[in-house]
Amino acid sequence: MTTKEQFLSKRQRYQPISLPQDFSDEEMARDWTLLEGDQQEIERYRKGFRLYIAIQICAVRLYGRFLNQVHDVSPHIVNYLGQQLDLPPSLTVEVPEREATYLEHHQNILQHLGFQRFDHIAQEQLETWIEQQARLGTLPDELFQQAENHLLDKHVLLPGPSVLERLIIHVCSHVHVELFETVFRRLSPELRQAIDELLMVPDGEQRSSFDHLKEYPPAPSISSIQSYLQRYHTVAETGIDDFEIQVFTPEFLNYLFKPAKRHSAKDLKRFADHKRYTLMICFLLETRKNLLDHLVTLHDQYVVDISRQTKNAHEKKGSVLKVEIAMFTPHVQRR
Repeated sequence: MTTKEQFLSKRQRYQPISLPQDFSDEEMARDWTLLEGDQQEIERYRKGFRLYIAIQICAVRLYGRFLNQVHDVSPHIVNYLGQQLDLPPSLTVEVPEREATYLEHHQNILQHLGFQRFDHIAQEQLETWIEQQARLGTLPDELFQQAENHLLDKHVLLPGPSVLERLIIHVCSHVHVELFETVFRRLSPELRQAIDELLMVPDGEQRSSFDHLKEYPPAPSISSIQSYLQRYHTVAETGIDDFEIQVFTPEFLNYLFKPAKRHSAKDLKRFADHKRYTLMICFLLETRKNLLDHLVTLHDQYVVDISRQTKNAHEKKGSVLKVEIAMFTPHVQRR
């Protein structure tokens, strides 16, 4: 992973809190029921702000963030909170207009819930935790949700999604470089040379062996099966079968296989040696497995097709024979 990559969707980046609009009574009671201490805290505020305070207390406890758009909260939730506070039904939620009041309320809520803001100390602790998880092979997109849950468990107010995404990418990029260098040091000169040859376009050809290995399987036939067998031999002849890689989980191996397959041979040659060779190792390991799967599928489809063709030919021949017998039977009866 590089510092330029991103993994969050637009919704995750710009709408970090997805407020429920369709939920059961049990779910509403689970997520939006005020504790006894909450109600005592809320009574400190004037009635006009109590709904707002109640919503924010539940939001921080549930999502680890304050709600910017409290008016998007379902009326069912608003009324449920109002009933708990003995407030009359309301279609609107009054929000503090003065910035000083707004900030004071938020600070009071954090103190009430025992939450702390995401400061430089919390960031350093989170970076250490992310590095530990990344070294275990956890993927960046999986780390995002796990990091949010980790901060919630620590009672730390969650930073913006983009901030957390950049932090994960920054830490993961350093961890991945170290992993690439570890793999690179284990490569034999023969395996490196075999990888270089895969990326080269042979004289008289227009495409490299690497490009051929990325092709999807064709329709099942004897020639396509033979072609795929040749591709498998091409992979095996690199010596990849003798290379053991224990620093990557299967999920992480597939994670690196995807960019390797997406890039062209020309693109890969621009990468630093440790990154290029590591991506190619992952590509060869995954391709070897995929080729075997495709070979089994091609063989099974070919056998099914041959069986169907044989059955159709037999039925057709039987139909012709029945017609001939039917045409011959009247002549025999007349004699």
